Amino acid sequence: MHEPSQQPSLLEVSVVLEPPCLFLDLRGELDLSSVEEVPRDEYSWRHDLTTVLVDLGELTFCDSSGLRALLTFREIHEAQGRWVVVVRANPVIWRLMGLCGITDRLQFERPATSTTPIPV
Repeated sequence: MHEPSQQPSLLEVSVVLEPPCLFLDLRGELDLSSVEEVPRDEYSWRHDLTTVLVDLGELTFCDSSGLRALLTFREIHEAQGRWVVVVRANPVIWRLMGLCGITDRLQFERPATSTTPIPV
């Protein structure tokens, strides 16, 4: 019997711990095939973390399972008393989140140098 080959993920995940912050950088495609790569509660034991910054500036695609993974990630960290902020969401991802009605459930911060309005 031939085993199917594992295709490489189209999502790059980078996590940097710099207490009191946890930086999560997602690049590429966040979809059903890659949601398992998003960290969940691996840092629940870190009581020195108060803020989580989720950088979506290089996220090029996200489907409904990816949105659910982001909301679950937020819920896990907020339950630990952490403030979770999405930074640098690219306009396509921002618009998707707006269309799905979740922008009110995620805290967003735009880059200070951005003068281009992001469509909602």
